[in-house]
Amino acid sequence: MTNEQERQDPPAASMPEEQASSEPESAPAEEKNPPPVPDLRTARVLDARDHPNADRLLVMDINLGAETRQIVAGIVGHYELDDLKGKPIVVVANLQHAKLRGEVSQGMLLAAENEEGRLGLLLAPDAEAGTRVMPDNGPEPDPEISFQGFHENTLLAGPEGVTMNGAPLQGTRLVMDRGVFGKLR
Repeated sequence: MTNEQERQDPPAASMPEEQASSEPESAPAEEKNPPPVPDLRTARVLDARDHPNADRLLVMDINLGAETRQIVAGIVGHYELDDLKGKPIVVVANLQHAKLRGEVSQGMLLAAENEEGRLGLLLAPDAEAGTRVMPDNGPEPDPEISFQGFHENTLLAGPEGVTMNGAPLQGTRLVMDRGVFGKLR
């Protein structure tokens, strides 16, 4: 036993017998809560336009199946506005709404960037707008998650498929636009 352990943990013999026997022998070093569960859904881009107050952001109207939403995305320089219209993207539908330079964003599209700086969107070409994408038998999405909470998850796109926290995503066929693979953000 080190001197520091002796200072922090009194010897079991000095504890009352009941207390010593009811204490767990060893607790896990780190008990992590599971990350907030994102609600990943397919959407179609209805319209895309330049953000009125930011050079690096675009504003998009998307069809999410049962509703139309506006999202703001930092993909300027990677996609032309006309190329986005009709794209079958995947979005985080339960992300807290945020005002980005004066425009409300009601979700976030998923994309990966490779080592060369090339960006590719996560696409769901065969799905109807609003289709849920999640791991098989995965937990139900949380009602709302923060941007930080979303990033507690690890979403990876590779040639073999897309995973969230190591589990393959199910619901529809997913492909990476432009063959770009990596961490989805």
